[in-house]
Amino acid sequence: MKLQFGQTQLVLALSRSPFDWFYGHTERMSLTSLSVLFVQFSVFARQPSA
Repeated sequence: MKLQFGQTQLVLALSRSPFDWFYGHTERMSLTSLSVLFVQFSVFARQPSA
């Protein structure tokens, strides 16, 4: 399932691991991902243009 909030996108999906956390970013986008009890919550956010 995907939800879009302006420059931010929230994605819910199934995960292979029961608990996991990831954060990463580039010049254009950041990603935060959290898996709890095999459900993965991912937030993609576009960085504002300079």
